Amino acid sequence: MDSLEVGYERIVFDGAGLAETNDALIAKAGCYKRQGRYRDASATLARVRLFALTPEERTAVQYQQELCWFLAGDFKQAASLVEEVGDGSSDALLLHALALAYNGQYDESEIYAARYISWDGPSERLPELLALYAAHPRVPDAKTSLVLSFFPPLGHFYNGEVGEGVLSGGLNLAALAFTVANLVSGYWVTGLVGGGIALNYTYMGNHQRNAALVEKRRTNDPIAFGDKVRAFLLQ
Repeated sequence: MDSLEVGYERIVFDGAGLAETNDALIAKAGCYKRQGRYRDASATLARVRLFALTPEERTAVQYQQELCWFLAGDFKQAASLVEEVGDGSSDALLLHALALAYNGQYDESEIYAARYISWDGPSERLPELLALYAAHPRVPDAKTSLVLSFFPPLGHFYNGEVGEGVLSGGLNLAALAFTVANLVSGYWVTGLVGGGIALNYTYMGNHQRNAALVEKRRTNDPIAFGDKVRAFLLQ
């Protein structure tokens, strides 16, 4: 910890009054923010005694906390502060729109984004913004993916991995063909054991892979869409 941060923490540790404690915590959070230590900045701001601040000061602290969580990449935490920060400035509207978009809360994000671009009056870009949000990613359903994974390559297709799905379908078909060919030829042990092992890797592995793809989409799709919203709003 740098000397400045130690000094601010010492003020808090020594039992300063509410105003002095809050000032020290806010200043310490500012040090962390300038260093790019956004999680530490957010955690420090969470220690501020909000009840001792004016409404304007409280909003400013909560805005900075939301901003630091966003910059830290913790979009869930940032989105959780949207209602507390309020919508009293265009900067707040922009931050809310982005935090919610990156967290996969597309409908809520759309409202703040529309208000942001209309802050100074009706915006000609509103139809384009609405079209952008109309094409937001659809949250994959884990149960649907699981059911479809029993029918290679439908699970992969559902999760947007067409090429991987074709490969999976081919491998499962090859494993099945190997098993049937050996059974028909009278090679029961080879067919049952070898084919069983092959199908275990291809068919059962298909279920595991589709479960992983669902989680991947739930993580990556909001980030990709958030990048689009960010580029649009910051044009």
